[in-house]
Amino acid sequence: MPLRTQPNILIALPTYNHAVHIDFALALARTFRALTEAGMRYETIHAASSHIIRARNFFANYFLSHGEFTHLLFLDTDMEFSHEAPLRLIAGDKPVAGVAYPHRQFDHGRAITQADVGLSLRDWLEKNVDYTAALQTNAAGDGFVKDGWAEVRHVGTGLFLIRRDALEAVVPLTRLYRAPAQYASLLPDGRFYGFFDTVADQGVYLSEDLSFCQRVREAGLPVWALIDETVVHHGSSAISGQYLRALQMRGHVGG
Repeated sequence: MPLRTQPNILIALPTYNHAVHIDFALALARTFRALTEAGMRYETIHAASSHIIRARNFFANYFLSHGEFTHLLFLDTDMEFSHEAPLRLIAGDKPVAGVAYPHRQFDHGRAITQADVGLSLRDWLEKNVDYTAALQTNAAGDGFVKDGWAEVRHVGTGLFLIRRDALEAVVPLTRLYRAPAQYASLLPDGRFYGFFDTVADQGVYLSEDLSFCQRVREAGLPVWALIDETVVHHGSSAISGQYLRALQMRGHVGG
């Protein structure tokens, strides 16, 4: 699908203590090359903070206050991904879209069942690890995928693209604060919207990414995910997985 305007991407890189994984650094270099070859403009912005919600809010408010940017691209610095993944997010031209990826933690006590017989260890892990996306499903619990895209209730913000009009649509659903002192010089208008502030859903505390996706859907916009990209998520161990293959092995997705 042709894009309506030439993209100008603000790439937001949150870290805990300025450190990034080497596999992420290499993936970022490949992404820079791919964006350049595609003729797209981009800039990066970085914040080191132990408060991920505040950092994501800062990135979103900086983007909002700089009208030259068309898209905000979050890339978490503990993941390895293909250079095609960000390009596919941009080309998809969705209001809000992310790449589904596996959580870093895994329940090593999970049982191997009869349905898992014949799977390789890699396939078993890919099938059984939890992913950062939840499909919109029908009454039978099945989701539907076309060209790797699926509409979702939420998707993690580790590889996550927000179009300007989508962020503007969410503004009325957020609380406005004065900018924190550490970011005030970078936000001259002093406005600091709580785009990623956490909310509850039926009494359940939601993480900042789920909270943002809920606001997007409350604004009347869909949330989309690419679920056929393989992503390696680094933590105490490296968890590699593709959500689409996991769903196919579980029998929960149709064409």
